[in-house]
Amino acid sequence: MFPTLNVKKTGIALAVAMALTGCAISDAPTQAELAEQAFTNVTQPANWRFAKTPGDFDAEALGFSLPPELVVLIKEAQEHNPDLRIAAARVAQAQAALTAAGASLLPMVGIGGQAGASPIPTSSLSVDGLALVATWELDVWGKTRSSEAAAQANSLAAELDVLYARQSLAAGVVKAWLAAVEAQRQIALSRSLLNFAEQQTALMQVGQKVGRNSQQDILVSQLAVKNYRGQILQSEQAANSAQRALELLLGRYPAAEIAVASNLPAVPSPIPAGLPSDLIERRPDVRAAENRFRAAFYQVEVAKKAKLPSISLTGGVALLDNELLALQESLDNPVWGLTGTILAPLFTNGALDAQIEIKTQQQKESTVLYAQTMLNALNEVEGGLYNEQTLSDRYALVQAQVSDQQRIVDLERIQVNVGNSNQYQLYQQQMSLASNQLALLRLHNERLIQRVNLHLALGGMYPM
Repeated sequence: MFPTLNVKKTGIALAVAMALTGCAISDAPTQAELAEQAFTNVTQPANWRFAKTPGDFDAEALGFSLPPELVVLIKEAQEHNPDLRIAAARVAQAQAALTAAGASLLPMVGIGGQAGASPIPTSSLSVDGLALVATWELDVWGKTRSSEAAAQANSLAAELDVLYARQSLAAGVVKAWLAAVEAQRQIALSRSLLNFAEQQTALMQVGQKVGRNSQQDILVSQLAVKNYRGQILQSEQAANSAQRALELLLGRYPAAEIAVASNLPAVPSPIPAGLPSDLIERRPDVRAAENRFRAAFYQVEVAKKAKLPSISLTGGVALLDNELLALQESLDNPVWGLTGTILAPLFTNGALDAQIEIKTQQQKESTVLYAQTMLNALNEVEGGLYNEQTLSDRYALVQAQVSDQQRIVDLERIQVNVGNSNQYQLYQQQMSLASNQLALLRLHNERLIQRVNLHLALGGMYPM
């Protein structure tokens, strides 16, 4: 079954083969070299254009405290969210692909046998026996190791995708929770507006009886009541939508039954943004795009090395029980042997060159995708920094308006008590105050949501 070979010659051949398989593979471009290829019209600044707070970015500092029940919800989402479970399955796939890619670096061993008699006459001798066979394609040129390097880069990219998905999911849970809290507060303030409008309508109806107010005045007041009732319905719809969105993130049935806090957290404190150069190391999606470029680079190497000869060794040992042993007394049992093969492609009708071109273009695509990912990250940070400052200025302005309006309400109440004004005017000022409070509530939540977006854009790791 196997030809016998000289042990010394076989050992020399194996030693040479092992030495050949130790050839190093090409190194992928560095991050700086990739950036030079990717950015054709961008010069990354040394500092953020719209940053106002100096200092290093703290990846665990969100700038406002999360209530304990919200932290529990984040953990629940990270355990049960379907999208995150899909991402985890993709990591397992990538890790299995890595194992498969490196499997041929070691010999493949199999066992086989033959037994029995055939009723059909043959020209060969009948051979019965059992054989253990090992085959090994030598990675002389580094093709298998390049394939393994590509799989390893893809596996790391998949893990980084999961990390970014976990961060994005945490941010999504916080934002959905904040939206639900804001909607509940809007309902409460809208009900206050409705109550004041109904009180005004009741006063007008009394005034109509004494000739002080007309039917037109009453209709205008009743129209305001209807508007505020519609505003309550709109806020209830927003609350229902926010609750269902939150439940979906948690992997729950979207029944809008989840309870949330009655008030928003305090406005966020300023956070330093660090340097643009640090973003590359912090953002998992940017690092994932970089690793996909590396995988594409090694796939080009695999395609190029497919044009080189392949060298394989096959060896094994067999136990025979047949006529062959009887005819050759000098033949030892068991029988063992080792053979080598070399195969070089001569004519493939352009298939190998086409594969090289395909992989090269995929590498160029991954370069552009890296640039796109990085530019999106830079835009998210610069936009977040600008929006945060603008929202802070707007919040301060509306907060001053609320303070002034509260002072007006207090003065109006004094005027009512001394008889220089009436209850209708007091209700009017209280409605103006509630309207300003609604605007302040909206800006308050916008600042919190914007902080969550900015924290995620800067590569923040909290909440996780």
